[in-house]
Amino acid sequence: MPRRLLTLTRLLALGLLLLPGVPASAQGGSPAQLSGSVFKLFGQVGGTPATPVSPTPASPTPVNLDALKFRPSAEVRQRAIAAFLNTVDEQSPEVGAEFQKVFASTDFFAGLEGQARALFGLSTSNLADTWALYWAYSWLLSQGRSDDPTRAQVAGLRAQMGALMLKLPEVRAYSEARRQEISDTLMLQLTLYSVLSEGWKDDPASLKEFGQGIARSSRTLGLDLNQVTLTPQGFVPRK
Repeated sequence: MPRRLLTLTRLLALGLLLLPGVPASAQGGSPAQLSGSVFKLFGQVGGTPATPVSPTPASPTPVNLDALKFRPSAEVRQRAIAAFLNTVDEQSPEVGAEFQKVFASTDFFAGLEGQARALFGLSTSNLADTWALYWAYSWLLSQGRSDDPTRAQVAGLRAQMGALMLKLPEVRAYSEARRQEISDTLMLQLTLYSVLSEGWKDDPASLKEFGQGIARSSRTLGLDLNQVTLTPQGFVPRK
């Protein structure tokens, strides 16, 4: 997807349109609502810049996050793709057409699944996994970086925030379809971020500007990405 298809302004607008602070349309839950709830609980148990205390100690017994798995539904997935394409088309028909070709010619989510397993040993059919992937890359982008997180960093974030998700009654009550709706939306947003960051590898100023937008958006959800560091223990306050 050549960067020349869009001006810088339109690229930024397209990316900012799908930042985490912009709620997706969904009854009973959205990526933004879920992230906000998790970050609120994260602040209560320790670790946010607003209350600079020691990070929550790791649980001696790993939390079983199988409760956040789902069996992918083709119908749910097509709705997520259609909503994504509609949003992209409104900002850039050219980019929307390119994504449409990709979705029509390949099993897009199968490709994402393969990458998630190869790089991180994770699955796109578990909300804890996709949430960790999304926010790990969002943190890197907020720091003006276009590289990949380490497997240990993503595993730490998954364990840390997955445990908090399971403390939320609304998350425990999610149907498999709701878990998939949020998960698929996160992965589609992350794919767009990947396209943008790839286009800006040689344009650090634009990458930094986009990352600052992510940081601003995350603050509306309760977490300042500029005040935490991603580690094998998850997010910890920056010293």
